[in-house]
Amino acid sequence: MQRLNHAFAVRLLLPILLWAASASLASAAGYWTCSDGKWTAVGAPDYAMPLKACGAELEIPRTQAACEQAGGHWAPAGIFPQPICRMPTHDGGRVCGDAEECEGFCLAELTSEQRDLMMRKPQKLAILGKCTPVTPVFGCMAIVKQGFVTGLLCRD
Repeated sequence: MQRLNHAFAVRLLLPILLWAASASLASAAGYWTCSDGKWTAVGAPDYAMPLKACGAELEIPRTQAACEQAGGHWAPAGIFPQPICRMPTHDGGRVCGDAEECEGFCLAELTSEQRDLMMRKPQKLAILGKCTPVTPVFGCMAIVKQGFVTGLLCRD
């Protein structure tokens, strides 16, 4: 009889625990969005408002002289031999919950298990990232958008 009660409790509690675990994966921690020229919190972000001006884009110079004058690094990048300008960002290393918050990208550091999972079966991972220290960036990246990583982007 006691074994039967234990089996019943497991059957009842297991689906509840699985549901609770999946719900925690599917709810974003909060992030900032640019709306009507000002930063607005979505949810409850537990980090400071972005440094970049709402709606501003970091301009990437297209010539070596302009790049170096702006503080960038002119060199080949990615798989292309043609040199490009890689500009340092002002918000590199700051916590972010959406790519819009950064001058470059908002990238999450995934564990090897999370990366393998995303490569096998992309899904929503509620995770914060950090703004890149330079832009553009290359390689396989976990971009954070609206509080989630939903896949990997490989950019060469």
